[in-house]
Amino acid sequence: MRLLFINSIGKKKWGGGEKWMVLAARELMAKGHHVVIGCRKNSVLQQRAEDAGLSVEKLSIYTDFSLLGAIQVARIVKREKIDLIVACQNKDVRVSGMVSKCINGPVVISRQGVQLLHKSNKYKWGFIPFCDGIITNTNSIKEEYDSYGWWGKDYVKVIYNGIPKANQKAIPFSYSSLIPSLNGSGFIILSTGRLATQKGFQYLIEAAKSVVQNHKNVHFVIAGKGKLQHALQKQITDAQLDKNVHLIGFKDNITSLLKGADLFVLPSLYEGMPNSLMEALSLGIPAVSTDVNGVSELMKNKEHGYIVKSADANELSVAINKLIDDEQRQDKGKQALIYVNDKFSVERMVETLENHLKECIRKKSVK
Repeated sequence: MRLLFINSIGKKKWGGGEKWMVLAARELMAKGHHVVIGCRKNSVLQQRAEDAGLSVEKLSIYTDFSLLGAIQVARIVKREKIDLIVACQNKDVRVSGMVSKCINGPVVISRQGVQLLHKSNKYKWGFIPFCDGIITNTNSIKEEYDSYGWWGKDYVKVIYNGIPKANQKAIPFSYSSLIPSLNGSGFIILSTGRLATQKGFQYLIEAAKSVVQNHKNVHFVIAGKGKLQHALQKQITDAQLDKNVHLIGFKDNITSLLKGADLFVLPSLYEGMPNSLMEALSLGIPAVSTDVNGVSELMKNKEHGYIVKSADANELSVAINKLIDDEQRQDKGKQALIYVNDKFSVERMVETLENHLKECIRKKSVK
């Protein structure tokens, strides 16, 4: 296959969708397929794709019907003889679909890690004419989309994210280097992500008050950076939690951080398939997570940890306290490791994706 992956996300942005794109493209290339990445010039995505050894084309797609972006996509499609485009933003779908219709070009598939469509004519007629199908990573998104009645049951395909096998030999991070009061002991609860409202850290900090009252040696560590850093630090200080809740900024050694933690918490208000939770479970770290999109498919409530309502600090604190005191906590982590590494392997993801894309190309060729 000759494939073009397009993602016009902002230059400084990097998240689960972009991580999936580079991983999928790299693995498909390793299987012998010709793969090109289309993204913004000087973006984080461009750098990560080039670091992965992928061929990158710079695109200027800023609106739903970008003329310059369309010309660029058409040139790439013709020059590289592209069979199929995987488009990651709605505007990428519309630009690619417009190009494909004009030149009787490749199949256009939308890849959605989060819900990008809602039940209205705006989305129906501004999307369907330009797209041949959707790939998503959770059944909950497929069920929502299928309920609109816009297409047949095979239009939306669920392909779970794959996670590379964790480096079980990675050295656990020494949190005492950041928190001198630990003195080699203490219980570490880790949470990672952008310091943004979506991630729900304000509820985690609120929940921490109750947890710390019951467990004086517990330390909450939040790894990430973002616009809410000062607001969250003020919340911590106002709650007199400076000794037990720590904002440590962005860290790129996530595996080591996870291996040094006793428990992982995902307090998000909404997500796609949360990669951070998947990574934690794949290392055998039990977790407490809000019941956001994909979580109930990723972990088993009470078997691998606990799933709670989002935006509910009280329910979050109850679950964290319960898991800290759970004598089977480490067994829950071991079961999570087995479950995630079996169901969400990169090998399974790539094989399913490869077969699906081949079938999409085949169907168009016989029309």
